[in-house]
Amino acid sequence: MKITNYTKTWVFVISLLFLSLHAGISAQAKKGVIDLNNPEAKKMVLAKIGETPITLGELVEFGKSSPAFYGFLEIPGGPDKLLRELVLERLLLLEGKAQKIPEPANHNKALYVLRIKRKLLPPLPPVTEKEAKEYYKKHLEEFSTPLLLRLSQIKVYYSDKNREKARKKIQKAQEELKKGIPFEKVAEKFSEEPISRSRGGDIGFVPSTSLGAKEVTDEILRLKVGELSKILTIGNSFTIVKLTDRREPIVDPFDRVRELAMEKAKKAREKARLDKLRARLEKKYHVTYMEY
Repeated sequence: MKITNYTKTWVFVISLLFLSLHAGISAQAKKGVIDLNNPEAKKMVLAKIGETPITLGELVEFGKSSPAFYGFLEIPGGPDKLLRELVLERLLLLEGKAQKIPEPANHNKALYVLRIKRKLLPPLPPVTEKEAKEYYKKHLEEFSTPLLLRLSQIKVYYSDKNREKARKKIQKAQEELKKGIPFEKVAEKFSEEPISRSRGGDIGFVPSTSLGAKEVTDEILRLKVGELSKILTIGNSFTIVKLTDRREPIVDPFDRVRELAMEKAKKAREKARLDKLRARLEKKYHVTYMEY
Protein backbone atom coordinates (compact mmCIF):
# COMPACT_ATOMS: atom_id res chain seq x y z
CA MET A 1 0.00 0.00 0.00
CA LYS A 2 1.31 3.43 -0.95
CA ILE A 3 0.06 6.91 -0.38
CA THR A 4 2.20 9.31 -2.35
CA ASN A 5 1.59 12.26 -4.62
CA TYR A 6 0.90 10.10 -7.63
CA THR A 7 0.54 6.50 -6.53
CA LYS A 8 -2.67 4.56 -7.15
CA THR A 9 -4.48 4.28 -3.84
CA TRP A 10 -7.96 4.44 -5.29
CA VAL A 11 -9.43 1.21 -3.95
CA PHE A 12 -7.81 1.49 -0.54
CA VAL A 13 -8.34 5.12 0.37
CA ILE A 14 -11.73 5.51 -1.30
CA SER A 15 -13.04 2.62 0.78
CA LEU A 16 -11.76 4.14 4.00
CA LEU A 17 -13.04 7.62 3.30
CA PHE A 18 -16.43 6.61 1.99
CA LEU A 19 -17.12 3.91 4.50
CA SER A 20 -16.00 6.11 7.36
CA LEU A 21 -19.15 8.15 6.88
CA HIS A 22 -21.31 5.24 8.03
CA ALA A 23 -21.68 3.41 11.32
CA GLY A 24 -19.89 0.17 12.14
CA ILE A 25 -17.36 0.47 9.40
CA SER A 26 -14.32 -1.39 8.26
CA ALA A 27 -12.35 -1.54 5.04
CA GLN A 28 -9.89 -4.05 3.75
CA ALA A 29 -6.48 -3.12 2.46
CA LYS A 30 -4.17 -5.50 0.68
CA LYS A 31 -2.26 -6.30 3.85
CA GLY A 32 -5.19 -6.76 6.20
CA VAL A 33 -8.39 -5.27 7.56
CA ILE A 34 -8.46 -1.69 8.80
CA ASP A 35 -11.34 -0.97 11.19
CA LEU A 36 -12.02 2.74 11.50
CA ASN A 37 -13.87 2.16 14.75
CA ASN A 38 -10.46 1.25 16.15
CA PRO A 39 -8.68 4.44 17.31
CA GLU A 40 -5.32 2.90 16.40
CA ALA A 41 -6.33 2.66 12.73
CA LYS A 42 -7.02 6.38 12.58
CA LYS A 43 -3.46 7.01 13.77
CA MET A 44 -2.01 5.57 10.55
CA VAL A 45 0.41 8.20 9.21
CA LEU A 46 -0.14 9.11 5.56
CA ALA A 47 2.26 12.04 5.25
CA LYS A 48 4.56 14.24 7.30
CA ILE A 49 5.31 17.93 7.20
CA GLY A 50 8.73 18.00 8.78
CA GLU A 51 8.19 15.72 11.75
CA THR A 52 4.47 16.52 12.10
CA PRO A 53 2.32 13.60 10.94
CA ILE A 54 -0.93 13.72 8.99
CA THR A 55 -3.03 10.71 9.92
CA LEU A 56 -5.80 8.75 8.30
CA GLY A 57 -8.21 10.08 10.90
CA GLU A 58 -7.31 13.66 9.99
CA LEU A 59 -7.80 12.93 6.30
CA VAL A 60 -11.22 11.43 6.99
CA GLU A 61 -12.29 14.50 8.97
CA PHE A 62 -10.90 16.83 6.31
CA GLY A 63 -12.76 14.90 3.63
CA LYS A 64 -16.04 15.02 5.49
CA SER A 65 -15.77 18.81 5.87
CA SER A 66 -14.79 19.41 2.25
CA PRO A 67 -17.60 20.58 -0.08
CA ALA A 68 -15.85 18.74 -2.92
CA PHE A 69 -15.55 15.47 -0.96
CA TYR A 70 -17.80 13.35 -3.18
CA GLY A 71 -16.26 14.89 -6.28
CA PHE A 72 -12.85 13.65 -5.11
CA LEU A 73 -14.29 10.15 -4.62
CA GLU A 74 -15.73 10.01 -8.13
CA ILE A 75 -12.51 10.59 -10.05
CA PRO A 76 -9.52 8.28 -10.48
CA GLY A 77 -6.81 9.28 -8.04
CA GLY A 78 -9.30 11.42 -6.17
CA PRO A 79 -8.33 10.33 -2.64
CA ASP A 80 -4.67 11.13 -3.40
CA LYS A 81 -5.75 14.58 -4.53
CA LEU A 82 -7.72 14.97 -1.31
CA LEU A 83 -4.59 14.17 0.70
CA ARG A 84 -2.63 16.73 -1.29
CA GLU A 85 -5.32 19.33 -0.59
CA LEU A 86 -5.04 18.65 3.14
CA VAL A 87 -1.26 18.96 2.97
CA LEU A 88 -1.55 22.20 0.99
CA GLU A 89 -3.90 23.68 3.58
CA ARG A 90 -1.40 22.87 6.35
CA LEU A 91 1.44 24.36 4.31
CA LEU A 92 -0.46 27.55 3.64
CA LEU A 93 -1.18 27.95 7.35
CA LEU A 94 2.51 27.50 8.15
CA GLU A 95 3.56 29.99 5.49
CA GLY A 96 0.93 32.46 6.61
CA LYS A 97 2.34 32.45 10.14
CA ALA A 98 5.91 32.60 8.81
CA GLN A 99 5.07 35.72 6.80
CA LYS A 100 3.03 37.13 9.71
CA ILE A 101 -0.12 37.42 7.66
CA PRO A 102 -2.74 38.53 10.19
CA GLU A 103 -5.54 36.13 11.07
CA PRO A 104 -9.20 37.18 10.79
CA ALA A 105 -10.76 38.55 13.96
CA ASN A 106 -13.06 35.54 14.20
CA HIS A 107 -10.14 33.09 13.70
CA ASN A 108 -11.99 31.43 10.82
CA LYS A 109 -9.51 28.95 9.31
CA ALA A 110 -11.06 28.83 5.85
CA LEU A 111 -11.05 32.62 5.64
CA TYR A 112 -7.44 32.72 6.82
CA VAL A 113 -6.36 30.18 4.18
CA LEU A 114 -8.08 32.31 1.53
CA ARG A 115 -6.30 35.42 2.83
CA ILE A 116 -2.93 33.63 2.67
CA LYS A 117 -3.60 32.47 -0.91
CA ARG A 118 -4.42 36.01 -1.95
CA LYS A 119 -1.21 37.25 -0.37
CA LEU A 120 0.99 34.55 -1.91
CA LEU A 121 -0.83 34.53 -5.25
CA PRO A 122 -1.83 38.11 -6.05
CA PRO A 123 -4.22 38.69 -8.96
CA LEU A 124 -2.77 38.28 -12.43
CA PRO A 125 -3.54 40.57 -15.37
CA PRO A 126 -6.40 39.44 -17.61
CA VAL A 127 -5.71 36.68 -20.11
CA THR A 128 -4.90 38.10 -23.52
CA GLU A 129 -6.38 36.86 -26.76
CA LYS A 130 -2.91 35.69 -27.76
CA GLU A 131 -2.72 33.47 -24.63
CA ALA A 132 -6.21 32.15 -25.32
CA LYS A 133 -5.27 31.27 -28.90
CA GLU A 134 -2.12 29.48 -27.73
CA TYR A 135 -4.20 27.45 -25.26
CA TYR A 136 -6.75 26.70 -27.99
CA LYS A 137 -4.10 25.41 -30.41
CA LYS A 138 -2.54 23.16 -27.76
CA HIS A 139 -5.87 21.73 -26.57
CA LEU A 140 -7.98 21.37 -29.72
CA GLU A 141 -9.65 18.27 -28.26
CA GLU A 142 -11.32 20.50 -25.67
CA PHE A 143 -13.00 22.52 -28.40
CA SER A 144 -14.26 19.74 -30.63
CA THR A 145 -16.84 17.03 -30.75
CA PRO A 146 -15.39 13.64 -29.76
CA LEU A 147 -14.58 10.97 -32.27
CA LEU A 148 -17.81 8.97 -32.64
CA LEU A 149 -17.67 5.24 -33.35
CA ARG A 150 -20.63 3.16 -34.45
CA LEU A 151 -20.28 -0.24 -32.89
CA SER A 152 -21.97 -3.60 -32.92
CA GLN A 153 -21.44 -6.21 -30.25
CA ILE A 154 -21.86 -9.84 -29.35
CA LYS A 155 -22.00 -10.08 -25.58
CA VAL A 156 -22.02 -13.23 -23.46
CA TYR A 157 -22.40 -12.81 -19.71
CA TYR A 158 -20.61 -14.98 -17.17
CA SER A 159 -20.49 -15.62 -13.46
CA ASP A 160 -17.93 -17.47 -11.36
CA LYS A 161 -19.91 -20.67 -11.91
CA ASN A 162 -20.30 -20.54 -15.68
CA ARG A 163 -17.23 -18.59 -16.80
CA GLU A 164 -15.75 -21.39 -18.92
CA LYS A 165 -19.11 -22.20 -20.48
CA ALA A 166 -19.53 -18.54 -21.44
CA ARG A 167 -15.98 -18.44 -22.83
CA LYS A 168 -16.72 -21.44 -25.08
CA LYS A 169 -19.92 -19.77 -26.28
CA ILE A 170 -18.17 -16.53 -27.30
CA GLN A 171 -15.37 -18.55 -28.94
CA LYS A 172 -17.99 -20.39 -30.99
CA ALA A 173 -19.43 -17.04 -32.06
CA GLN A 174 -15.93 -15.94 -33.04
CA GLU A 175 -15.46 -19.09 -35.12
CA GLU A 176 -18.68 -18.42 -37.05
CA LEU A 177 -17.58 -14.85 -37.75
CA LYS A 178 -14.27 -16.13 -39.11
CA LYS A 179 -16.25 -18.39 -41.47
CA GLY A 180 -17.85 -15.30 -42.95
CA ILE A 181 -21.29 -15.59 -41.39
CA PRO A 182 -22.76 -12.06 -41.16
CA PHE A 183 -22.24 -10.34 -37.82
CA GLU A 184 -25.96 -9.63 -37.52
CA LYS A 185 -26.82 -13.31 -37.77
CA VAL A 186 -24.15 -14.33 -35.25
CA ALA A 187 -25.27 -11.61 -32.83
CA GLU A 188 -28.89 -12.72 -33.04
CA LYS A 189 -27.79 -16.28 -32.34
CA PHE A 190 -25.24 -15.81 -29.57
CA SER A 191 -25.53 -12.38 -27.94
CA GLU A 192 -27.18 -12.21 -24.52
CA GLU A 193 -27.73 -8.44 -24.44
CA PRO A 194 -31.34 -8.20 -25.60
CA ILE A 195 -31.55 -4.65 -26.97
CA SER A 196 -28.53 -4.78 -29.26
CA ARG A 197 -29.25 -8.41 -30.16
CA SER A 198 -32.65 -7.35 -31.53
CA ARG A 199 -30.81 -4.95 -33.84
CA GLY A 200 -28.23 -7.41 -35.05
CA GLY A 201 -25.75 -6.28 -32.40
CA ASP A 202 -25.88 -2.56 -33.27
CA ILE A 203 -25.43 -0.22 -30.30
CA GLY A 204 -25.22 3.01 -32.30
CA PHE A 205 -22.61 5.73 -32.11
CA VAL A 206 -20.45 5.87 -28.97
CA PRO A 207 -18.01 8.69 -28.08
CA SER A 208 -14.43 7.45 -28.14
CA THR A 209 -14.03 8.98 -24.68
CA SER A 210 -16.67 6.62 -23.26
CA LEU A 211 -15.34 3.22 -24.25
CA GLY A 212 -14.35 2.16 -20.73
CA ALA A 213 -11.14 0.53 -19.56
CA LYS A 214 -7.89 1.40 -21.34
CA GLU A 215 -7.38 -2.06 -22.82
CA VAL A 216 -10.91 -1.98 -24.27
CA THR A 217 -10.45 1.55 -25.59
CA ASP A 218 -7.08 0.73 -27.16
CA GLU A 219 -8.46 -2.36 -28.89
CA ILE A 220 -11.49 -0.57 -30.33
CA LEU A 221 -9.53 2.49 -31.46
CA ARG A 222 -7.15 0.34 -33.48
CA LEU A 223 -10.04 -1.07 -35.56
CA LYS A 224 -10.76 0.03 -39.08
CA VAL A 225 -14.34 0.18 -40.31
CA GLY A 226 -15.57 -3.38 -40.84
CA GLU A 227 -12.97 -4.99 -38.54
CA LEU A 228 -13.67 -7.16 -35.50
CA SER A 229 -12.05 -6.93 -32.10
CA LYS A 230 -10.53 -9.82 -30.25
CA ILE A 231 -12.62 -11.27 -27.43
CA LEU A 232 -12.76 -8.56 -24.75
CA THR A 233 -13.61 -8.87 -21.09
CA ILE A 234 -16.00 -6.01 -20.31
CA GLY A 235 -17.49 -6.09 -16.83
CA ASN A 236 -18.94 -9.55 -16.35
CA SER A 237 -19.11 -10.37 -20.03
CA PHE A 238 -17.07 -11.66 -22.92
CA THR A 239 -17.64 -9.33 -25.87
CA ILE A 240 -16.73 -9.10 -29.54
CA VAL A 241 -17.02 -5.64 -31.07
CA LYS A 242 -17.31 -4.64 -34.71
CA LEU A 243 -16.62 -1.10 -35.91
CA THR A 244 -19.24 -0.26 -38.54
CA ASP A 245 -18.79 3.50 -38.98
CA ARG A 246 -16.91 6.49 -37.59
CA ARG A 247 -17.43 10.24 -37.48
CA GLU A 248 -14.28 12.29 -37.13
CA PRO A 249 -14.08 15.10 -34.55
CA ILE A 250 -15.27 18.53 -35.65
CA VAL A 251 -13.22 21.39 -34.17
CA ASP A 252 -15.06 24.61 -33.39
CA PRO A 253 -13.33 27.66 -34.88
CA PHE A 254 -11.60 29.94 -32.37
CA ASP A 255 -14.00 32.82 -32.99
CA ARG A 256 -16.89 30.65 -31.83
CA VAL A 257 -15.19 29.53 -28.60
CA ARG A 258 -13.13 32.64 -27.80
CA GLU A 259 -14.71 33.24 -24.37
CA LEU A 260 -14.43 29.57 -23.42
CA ALA A 261 -10.79 29.48 -24.52
CA MET A 262 -10.02 32.58 -22.44
CA GLU A 263 -11.66 31.04 -19.37
CA LYS A 264 -9.82 27.76 -19.80
CA ALA A 265 -6.51 29.56 -20.35
CA LYS A 266 -7.13 31.54 -17.16
CA LYS A 267 -7.80 28.39 -15.13
CA ALA A 268 -4.74 26.63 -16.57
CA ARG A 269 -2.56 29.61 -15.68
CA GLU A 270 -3.93 29.69 -12.13
CA LYS A 271 -3.41 25.95 -11.70
CA ALA A 272 0.19 26.15 -12.93
CA ARG A 273 0.89 28.95 -10.50
CA LEU A 274 -0.68 27.07 -7.57
CA ASP A 275 1.25 23.90 -8.48
CA LYS A 276 4.49 25.90 -8.47
CA LEU A 277 3.66 27.34 -5.04
CA ARG A 278 2.76 23.89 -3.74
CA ALA A 279 6.08 22.45 -4.90
CA ARG A 280 8.00 25.32 -3.30
CA LEU A 281 6.22 24.92 0.04
CA GLU A 282 6.56 21.12 0.04
CA LYS A 283 10.30 21.55 -0.40
CA LYS A 284 10.57 24.33 2.18
CA TYR A 285 8.66 22.43 4.88
CA HIS A 286 10.05 18.98 4.02
CA VAL A 287 6.87 17.13 3.06
CA THR A 288 7.09 13.35 2.75
CA TYR A 289 4.37 10.91 1.73
CA MET A 290 4.45 7.53 3.42
CA GLU A 291 4.80 4.12 1.83
CA TYR A 292 3.52 0.85 3.31
